[in-house]
Amino acid sequence: MTTSSSSLDLRGDSPAVAVSGASIPELSFAPVRCPAACTRLDRALAGTGHTVLLCGPAGSGKTVALVDWVTRAQRKRALPVAWLSVLDHPDDLLAALAGLLDRSLVPDGAPRSPADRAADLVAALAAAEPTVLVIDDAHLLTDPLELAGLEYLLAHLPAHVTALVAGRFDPPLRWHTLELAGRLTRIGGPELALSPERVAQLLAQHGCHLDDAELAVVHTLTRGWAALVRIAAIYLSAHAEDRDTALTALARPSHAVADFLVAELLGSLPPATLHFLLATAVPAQFCLPLAEDLAGDDAARILDDLLRANFPLHTVAHDGELWHTYHPLLRAYLLAEGAHTRPERTPGLHRRVAEWFAAAALPAPALDHVLAEPGAPGLVTFLREWGLRMVLDGTGHLLLAAADHLPELSEDAYVRLLRAAVAVEAGDIATAEVYLEAAHVGAGPESRVVPTAWLAALDVAVSAGVAVLVGDSSSTSWPLPAATGQPDLDCYAGLHCGTAEVSARAIESGAAALRHALVHAEAAGLGRVVVRARTGLALAAGIAGRIGELRLLAGQAIESAARYELSGEAGLARVVAAYGAYQQGADFPRPLPGARTAEHETCLPAPLRQAGIVTALLTFDDAPDRAAAATALSRQLHRLLDESPALLGNGRTVLDVLWLLLRLQARSEALHLVEHATRVLGVTPETTLAEAGLAVYTHRPAAALPLVEPLVVRVPSGLSAGAVVTGWLLVAVAADRLDRPRKADEAVEQALTHACAERWVRPFLDVPGALEVLDRLGGRFGRFDAFVDLVRAQRGTADGAPQLTETELVVLRQLPSGMTAINIASDLGVSVNTVKTHLRGIYQKLGVNARAEAIATARGLGLL
Repeated sequence: MTTSSSSLDLRGDSPAVAVSGASIPELSFAPVRCPAACTRLDRALAGTGHTVLLCGPAGSGKTVALVDWVTRAQRKRALPVAWLSVLDHPDDLLAALAGLLDRSLVPDGAPRSPADRAADLVAALAAAEPTVLVIDDAHLLTDPLELAGLEYLLAHLPAHVTALVAGRFDPPLRWHTLELAGRLTRIGGPELALSPERVAQLLAQHGCHLDDAELAVVHTLTRGWAALVRIAAIYLSAHAEDRDTALTALARPSHAVADFLVAELLGSLPPATLHFLLATAVPAQFCLPLAEDLAGDDAARILDDLLRANFPLHTVAHDGELWHTYHPLLRAYLLAEGAHTRPERTPGLHRRVAEWFAAAALPAPALDHVLAEPGAPGLVTFLREWGLRMVLDGTGHLLLAAADHLPELSEDAYVRLLRAAVAVEAGDIATAEVYLEAAHVGAGPESRVVPTAWLAALDVAVSAGVAVLVGDSSSTSWPLPAATGQPDLDCYAGLHCGTAEVSARAIESGAAALRHALVHAEAAGLGRVVVRARTGLALAAGIAGRIGELRLLAGQAIESAARYELSGEAGLARVVAAYGAYQQGADFPRPLPGARTAEHETCLPAPLRQAGIVTALLTFDDAPDRAAAATALSRQLHRLLDESPALLGNGRTVLDVLWLLLRLQARSEALHLVEHATRVLGVTPETTLAEAGLAVYTHRPAAALPLVEPLVVRVPSGLSAGAVVTGWLLVAVAADRLDRPRKADEAVEQALTHACAERWVRPFLDVPGALEVLDRLGGRFGRFDAFVDLVRAQRGTADGAPQLTETELVVLRQLPSGMTAINIASDLGVSVNTVKTHLRGIYQKLGVNARAEAIATARGLGLL
């Protein structure tokens, strides 16, 4: 960068103030514009006596941003600019600035203090036209009197003057006074950093055009630090023939990067600070307590000095602690320098970092440093102490990659069970079954890592997890293993054995095991386990028919996911909560999480496939093509029945989908579903209710009564309150259609009795004819009046398509083919007049007047 002098005339209506010499740097390259900085500078220019403070490390683009903006501002507004660098005037800044504005302000007699000079400058600027003052390299200003004078100048800046102060860090002024007055704008490293798009522009200046993946590598390495990006561009251009190798070399970092870092950041630092940097660069991120452990008691002062000096550290808050990260290329240099200059200390530093993270219950970052120590001597101990914790917090895959460092562990039964446990957490059924089988047949009953009792407990827990994934947990019982004294293992066993017990309808023992897991997880901060245990308890409450408790517990699971910042873990809890709201006739937050997909649906865990069906059911009314949605939903359920017939909740899902199909008048599909469910599940309370519901819908009330009456009179164990309500409503509708009013009244009263406490609204909306029976009974419900009002208020959500006759449905489904009435009549073997009569009935029921309207309306209702 070179500079040249230009003379600007700062004349206003008052006596002239002449500029005798203003040096604005001339760039040797085309600047890449910084939109964020330009926007803030434009806003400051429009303010009143505003100051802009630009701070960033060397080479971050401060001067370039100012030159670009000043040049553009001069072209647009002919704006007078006075530019001065402290580098050229470290001890007489104000005198130089005074001489720049007006030679008459330079004293030729008695010396004047910086404060006096500042007052003179303010007076001179007040007489000038709108002006921009640029003070570059302000971090070099150290003289207390000069600093006091600059502070006075900025505090009393005339309204039409804008000051731009740039430096590597904040000069020690009372900036807060300007901030409180609303007259200070800060522009820092984040605003100056080049975005990927701007990195690409700078690279292009050097003839370097990268694809998206290569550009992402450069941006990640440099974090948009302008000088490093330009160094990278020059290096990549010089090694264009082997770009992959060049990108790898940059990350070491390259000699050019190292020279820049030493010259601009590290060369002038005292030995104690260099020691701090080399020690704290070992972990990928560090907090003050870790820094004190690695670098000594002086760490707090050194860290504060670095932060005040705007050293390239990225700081984030996590769990009440500030964590610091060095720029990637700076850390790479520090690690290389440490390995070169003091190799004997590096293993010990890794060991201390691993011990510190382990003591802080942060096993994932600790593992990196366990492996970094030559030979990984602490890995076996780490597997024993932290293996299950990493499985529980979702980082178990990192653990398995680490175990590969010690081939002798590959045959260990504990390691194989850990691999199976990680697969269970990922929902990978095939991998979980392979490693579980390998643990049983390959290694024997002992492990060099853990005691035999631990192996037995982990084996049971993993087996329970696999059984839940395949939907077969009801084939055996899953009691909680005896406590091992290892809290993470006991927590893992409680979670999976409890879930398996609940899935096998052993509600009390399953809920107890889940509560055991929940208590430990809350104490240990295991957010994923907390969310899953609360979701499991919600399901247990739902199976027991306590729908209100289900919604409460599912809501707590969702809140826990938010508290632990694990929104992705709340998917099942959100579906469970929505289903509870659906059964109570209440609305629920949308959108629901989308169903997971796989190339082969059977690769997905059975509970997730069932949750996908429930999600599709809950969001059915939002589907753009209801007929297609219903077909897909029915197909998924048929597949689930075939592949996971023992999965808890299949019977309830069959009932829910049956009501939806009947709402769409899909009689044949409904009949096929009931027959298939009965064939696969056997004669269960749910399949009996489904068969009775189909009989009521097809106007066979006499066939429905003997099916459902014995079920509700002698309620079988485990039948939920919702199913009981459904049964009594089917009795009521059948009795009403058989003209048996007393039985219908009694059945409605029984349904209301079982429904009211838990607000089971949905059965009244789903059972064909139930609302009509309530309407015929009028308002005679006594203590149930409020609940009946709630049911009637939800009537719109149960409205399906207008009831067409079988023949009308056949004619309707011929309309999209374009066949004429004559063709349809010929195809059906009836007269044209008969077809026209059916068409009039269809149009009337659909509320339309033409064929095209009928087709569109029928599609919207799911009839086509």
